[in-house]
Order: sequence, then structure tokens, then C-alpha cells
Amino acid sequence: MQSQCPSIDFRMFCARRLLKQIMIAGSILLSANGIANAGSGPRMITVSDANQTYTGMLVAKSAGDCFIVDRFGCQAQLPIANLKSFSVVAENFRPASQAEFRRMLESELGTEYEYTTSKHYVVCGTRGHSRSYATLFEEIFHQVDSFYSLRGFRTSSPDTPLVALVLKDQAAFRKYCEGDHMTWTEGLRGYYSLRTNRVVMYDQANLFQSVQLTPQADQPYNGTTQQTADTADSSALSSGSILQRLEHAAAASAVAGDTADTIIHETTHQVGFNIGIHSRTGGTPSWVLEGMATVLEASGMRSSGASAAAKLNPERLEWFKSNYSVRRQPGDLAKLIASDDMFRQQTLDAYSAAWGITWFLTENPARARQFSKYLKSIRERDPLQTYTADERLKDFQKVFGDISRLEVDYVRAIEGL
Repeated sequence: MQSQCPSIDFRMFCARRLLKQIMIAGSILLSANGIANAGSGPRMITVSDANQTYTGMLVAKSAGDCFIVDRFGCQAQLPIANLKSFSVVAENFRPASQAEFRRMLESELGTEYEYTTSKHYVVCGTRGHSRSYATLFEEIFHQVDSFYSLRGFRTSSPDTPLVALVLKDQAAFRKYCEGDHMTWTEGLRGYYSLRTNRVVMYDQANLFQSVQLTPQADQPYNGTTQQTADTADSSALSSGSILQRLEHAAAASAVAGDTADTIIHETTHQVGFNIGIHSRTGGTPSWVLEGMATVLEASGMRSSGASAAAKLNPERLEWFKSNYSVRRQPGDLAKLIASDDMFRQQTLDAYSAAWGITWFLTENPARARQFSKYLKSIRERDPLQTYTADERLKDFQKVFGDISRLEVDYVRAIEGL
């Protein structure tokens, strides 16, 4: 008797045919780096599997999977074989409005928090503080974007508003981590999620109260007003800004210092993934991601006219010179470039080495231009293709030349600091 169940090969044939129909019907052209474009921008499509319907833009696909970013910036990886239907719902992708983001977050997190919008952000925070948090995140966004732009990196505007959550305490943060499938540890103070595109952290009184994050003029969001882009920008760029006060307070407390670094580090990740520096679908080596984030923890790297000392990350420099230098071997740079293994096996050494080589490649204008060219080459490759060790080394040396010579130069520069 003939089986009533279609074969796996037949289901895969149907799935591939469905995806082809999606591409044709949506007029979506996939370029070499996997980014979907149609006309002036990506179309908005709806695809469904057996469990859920997803509406958003197609950003990448492989032979077995496609990646959809929805109107709220969340990214889903969907097996093509599981797709059941599709439709084109608009000629151009339309992100959710900031008002829709606020309503979504209030539905998710409740009315015990307040929600404030700024030029790029929708911020959830404890009552009386959310507007100041929004100013803080805008300031970091501006500084990180300026860092890249001034060094020749081509940046773009985020596709959707960015979300930052500052939860009320560690217990609320831990509960959120569990629901977000994020491994929680006692020392975790915040993180950036590639899946949800959110920065999540919690309010620590010893840090935030010390910098008086709520100026007298601030008023909590009451559902009818919002901080304007002009207000956010002028607040962020004024003297004695919230970020400056945050950093000054951090210098007086090791715990606060760790937390301040977390805010800057994770927000730097978020900004980089949303202004065209990195791809959310993968492919960027860990040393690039963590190197840029640790470099930008230093306040001098995010401002003009800073002293050479202010451009250094003291924690990473201290570890490099006092700990990693004892274990460092010739050829370590090639290992760091070729593989992410060092981050799993020698985590603090890897962070310090990534900071060291990234600082070396960005503090000099000529090398910074080369670094911009290198990051562009990574961004333009297909993020869903396996990035082999040989390819990683080849791409690096194509821009920077002999890696052994570069290693000697960068180590000498770090040891001379």
C-alpha cells in the first residue's frame, strides 16, 4: 500500500519551490551579503509555519533557512522546509512606530515602569528615571556613531527604533533573563540580544543615584508626551552630560565601574549592529565585536580632543601587561584572527588581545582607514556561509599585510604604553 506521508525529498522540493515563489512574488533581490532589497528598500512579507505567522522583511537566506526581522526589530531564523504560506503585504518594510513600541513594552512589562522615546530609542525604566536613561543611551549612540564616521566607516540609520530596558532590580533582571533564554549568573549586569535587538540591564542605586540620573526638569512619561529628538541630542551633547557623570561616578566604585562599562559595552554592540557595521545574521569574528566594544569603553575614544591616556582601556591594558603577556606566544594574533576558540579557552586573555589589536588598528588614522576597509569586506560577505580559518586569515592579510610583522608592531606598541 502506498504511504500517505510525503517523502522528505518531496517536502524539501515543495519548500524550495515556496521560497522561490516568495522571492519572485516579492521581487526580492538577494545580494552577495544576503541583504534583501526591492526597489528603494525591502518589501514587507508574511510567512507562516505550523506554529506562527511572521511579518517583516527578509534579510538573509541559506539553502535551509531564512531570516526575518519583524516590525519590532526581532529576528527569527526559520527552516525553509517548515514554511507553509507567504504573502507580500506592502511594497516597503514599515517598522512599528515608537508609540507601538511603547504599547508593546507596557503590555509585556506592565505599568510599574515608565516608557520614554527619544530620537533612536524607546526606553523602559524605573519611574522618574526613564527620560534620563533615554538621554544616556542617545549620548552613547551619538558617540559610537561619530567614532565610526570620523574614521571613514559608512554608517546608516537603524531600520527600527532601538529598545533599552533598565529593570527595577537584580531579581527582575534574573526573571527576564530566564524568559529570554539568557544564562543568568550573579555577575551578569546586562546584555545585548541579537534575537530581540534589545539592551537589557537593571537599576543599581549605588551607580545611578550617584550620578543623579533624574534632573529636576525631567518628568516621567505619562502616555501623552515624549522626549523630542532635539531635546535628546542637546541633552546628550551638553557639558556635564549624564554619561560624563556616569563615568566620574564609576571611577569611585569598582562595582559601579563594572556596571558603567557594561552599559557602554552592550550599547556599543547594539549600535554597531544597527548602523551597518556588523551583521545580525552572523559572520563577524568575535575579536572584532569584542575589540570594538572594549575600545569604546574608553571615554577618550568616544570624544574628540581627548588625551592619549583617556583613549586607553585601563582594565584591558593591565590584564594584557600583567597576565596575558606571561602566556602570550608568537602566532597568537593569527589564532585570534582565524578562530573564536581563544574566547572560549582563555576568555580574559582574548578580550585583552582583542582590545589591544583593535586599539592599535583604530588609534592611527591610516590604519583606521584600513580597518574600515576590512570591516566592509566582512560585512559584504554572505553571513550564512561558514567563515573558515583560512578565509578569515586571508581577508585580514589582504588588507593589513603580513600578520607576523603586524603582531610584532602591535605588541611593541602595547608594551610601550
